[in-house]
Amino acid sequence: MENKSTSNEKELLREVEKLSSQLIEAESQRSHFLSHVLNEINNPLTSILGLTKSIMHAAYENPELVHKQACLAYEEAFELDFQMRNIFAAAKIEAGKISVRPTAINFNKMVDNLLADLQFKLNRKKLVVSRITEAHDGNFIYTDSALIYSILTNLVGNAIEYSYESGTITIETILSSNRLFFSIQDEGPGISKKDQHVIFRRFKQLDSGIHKLHRGTGLGLSIAKEYAELLQGELKLKSSVGTGCTFILLVPLSPQQTPSEQYVEFGEEELF
Repeated sequence: MENKSTSNEKELLREVEKLSSQLIEAESQRSHFLSHVLNEINNPLTSILGLTKSIMHAAYENPELVHKQACLAYEEAFELDFQMRNIFAAAKIEAGKISVRPTAINFNKMVDNLLADLQFKLNRKKLVVSRITEAHDGNFIYTDSALIYSILTNLVGNAIEYSYESGTITIETILSSNRLFFSIQDEGPGISKKDQHVIFRRFKQLDSGIHKLHRGTGLGLSIAKEYAELLQGELKLKSSVGTGCTFILLVPLSPQQTPSEQYVEFGEEELF
């Protein structure tokens, strides 16, 4: 009896130590994340303030400079808005406050508008987008537009961020009455098998620390994966070092409904 009691106590102690270690790691990750987020917010804000101040002084003297700096200010504001949306999304997921509200969506139009909105990023790196589209039952699908749009924004943004200059991003879409297939392939450095699970974890980035090369909070892919699962779908990665990354989104769709006048088109007012 005594040996059994001692064994139970040791097992309990191991569990307590394991839980303690997990709590310490989680706290460390959150602390690092908060520090990183402050930089991601502060840096674009500082740039926007400096650029808008310069625009104010040059408004009547150098219209060409004003236009250039206004474009830069927009790009910084876009980045800030993008990161803040992901932070709010992560907070809602953590609090369990995400609900699924299906609507009829013109999916290919949504992708068109998203790419147009991100064109300045594509131009900056001289990237080309190759589109392959196959629609068996028209361009409309019936699912949650906000969740799908957030997934696409993070996947396309990630492909742009990690692509080498002058490369090609390949997007393939297959629409049917009961499933959405969406894949996006970049020609970046790729990810080793042992590191692939990390990129879908909140508060984790492969590229981190003071010598970090890529912008972002590291939340985008974790949000995309959790949103895909909320839609009863999945987000998968195919990659190896030196071959780039291919992210594949599979989402089952609600029974097809006839689009009404209120279908989600995603015009400019909905874009970032």
